[in-house]
Parts: sequence; C-alpha cells; structure tokens
Amino acid sequence: MKGRKRLETETPPIGDRLLTLREAADVLRFSTRTVREYVQRGEIEGRIIGRRWRFRRADLDAFYEKAHRNWDFTGKRNHGD
Repeated sequence: MKGRKRLETETPPIGDRLLTLREAADVLRFSTRTVREYVQRGEIEGRIIGRRWRFRRADLDAFYEKAHRNWDFTGKRNHGD
C-alpha cells in the first residue's frame, strides 16, 4: 500500500486462538471449578477478556510440565489403584 507505513510489532503471537474456560478444562481433564481454583492460586495463567476467562494453550502446557509427578490422591479413591 503506497503511502502507508507497515506496522511491525515485537509482541509474540498468542497462538492460533485463545481457549475458553471449558476448553481449558477439557484439555487438562479438570472441571471448570478446578481450573478456576488453580488460576486463583496462580498456578495456571489465565485472563478475563470481555467478562470471560481465556487461556493460551502454551500456559496450560507449562502448568502440566510443572505439575508434580506423583500427586497424592489418598482418600479420593479406595479401590487400590
């Protein structure tokens, strides 16, 4: 385009698209309530955009990579798994 300066930004792309709360919960196989609890504790990165939670897949992957390998589920199930 003649006469228009092309805008170049240094900001990295946010990915193909942002995930909703339900989509983030599905990716992690958590309930939406559990995802919100992790966000409140600062363990999952999320943003409220337009009064709705949005998540980047890269942040969900980072949460997974940092998660403990052996979570203690004592008392959650009693069938010897």
